[in-house]
Amino acid sequence: MSLNEALEDYEKDVNLWLDAAKKQVAAIARLQKAVASGNVRDLEKMRQSAQSATEVATTRAQGCEPFEFDVAGYLKDGYLDELKAAAAKADVRLYERDGVIFCYPALVRLEPELGAVRIDKKLEPNIRPQVLAAALKKAQSGEAKAQPARFIESLLDAYLLLRAKRKQEAYIDLPLTEIYGVFTILPGLSKEYTLQDFTRDIYLLDVNGTVETKSGWRLSLPASTVSRERGVKVLPFVTRDGHEKQYAAVRFTPAHD
Repeated sequence: MSLNEALEDYEKDVNLWLDAAKKQVAAIARLQKAVASGNVRDLEKMRQSAQSATEVATTRAQGCEPFEFDVAGYLKDGYLDELKAAAAKADVRLYERDGVIFCYPALVRLEPELGAVRIDKKLEPNIRPQVLAAALKKAQSGEAKAQPARFIESLLDAYLLLRAKRKQEAYIDLPLTEIYGVFTILPGLSKEYTLQDFTRDIYLLDVNGTVETKSGWRLSLPASTVSRERGVKVLPFVTRDGHEKQYAAVRFTPAHD
């Protein structure tokens, strides 16, 4: 059984409870109105009607058992296919690579142990596939909230720091994975700002066309030479159209070079 099917079944019990609760509130409201207006003739009849409605609502409440569904297990195996189907119906472009769901400009990660998904850094508990697909569609229809001007400055700082650490005088290609290591040097930062987040920021900087810092340093993102070196990891990113863009290294050169 899919998550949506399980929720549809459970929703029937919840709706019965809600309907009974509404009737209970309405019956109590009629009783209260009779008290306020002094309609003593009908007080007892209305009191009994309210009690009867309360008993029905109580029975419905007791009949609504806990939601029994292995959410964690389903998020690990099964949910992604259901989400892809819901996304296709909603005309949402969604692509999955190595456990990461690319839905430009957002990155979506399944969090089985939390019974939720994470959209970028925000934990999203509303995981019904069609609901999540609608939320992703809304996010996808907007522009990416990128700050390329700020990011390129941070990228330059990390590049210069790593270059100095290597005691390298030339402005060489440096692996992006090592630059990311500088970004997340403090404990715990790699959990808040993942390698996929970093790659997405590189991509947004690339497509934005920002190639120069305020002080005139020029940015380039070579992908061929450094990627041939042993142990250098290529960072893939899936674009809005589903094409894979690869990044491996960064280089900055000063304005006078």
